[in-house]
Amino acid sequence: MAAEGKDGTVPEEEYKPPDVKEYSEYWAKDTVFIKEANECLIQYQEKLLGDAKRLKVFVPLCGRAVELKYFAEMGHEVVGVEFAEIAIHQFFETFNITYETKPMEGPAGTLYTSTTENLTIRIFCCDFFEFGPHLENDFQAVWDAGFLYSLPTLQRGDYVKVIKSVMASTSKTLVMFDVPCLSDDVTTDDLQQMYGKEFTIEYLGYTKTQSKHYEQFCLEGFKMYLISSGDVA
Repeated sequence: MAAEGKDGTVPEEEYKPPDVKEYSEYWAKDTVFIKEANECLIQYQEKLLGDAKRLKVFVPLCGRAVELKYFAEMGHEVVGVEFAEIAIHQFFETFNITYETKPMEGPAGTLYTSTTENLTIRIFCCDFFEFGPHLENDFQAVWDAGFLYSLPTLQRGDYVKVIKSVMASTSKTLVMFDVPCLSDDVTTDDLQQMYGKEFTIEYLGYTKTQSKHYEQFCLEGFKMYLISSGDVA
């Protein structure tokens, strides 16, 4: 545990690789599987995807997110990154998607590739901060379902660096924040500072959740942002 400073605050620790055992135990205990795409994604998917028939979509820190399947069933090429192997297994088993695996080239890990017809899904099982354009790049759309703000403040900049390094020159990111936040709030100015002046930050508004699943965690709704780069008008 970090020692308190003179002002009584606890300084944030430097980045440490994720505790795979801890998170594997979490996924093993969590038996509630969400099988419908997030209501905010459905509400704003046109802003993220437009009318494109096939985009390359990135889902960072994906866990067993149903959105991987949701995007793929729409015809998009979908890539996720997750370090807890059990969550990846649960995803494929829950949705009856067949897959094959092979060792990753570069950082230690495993690449899972769907073999079910008409579903293009790849999930890299590795430390997210070791992911980058040497593995995948040119993503045209990113779905961030609260992953950014869930990280410690000092890791958020590095998280955004990874995201930016694999995005296409013209791209959009749909970002969701829980309300109330479980950590410090992230503002439009915070996002602008992290992404840089070459990105446009648009606050889309607040959506009150209609899902009983989220209500059990005392979540009232979500704040949504669209982050755009390049000529995306």
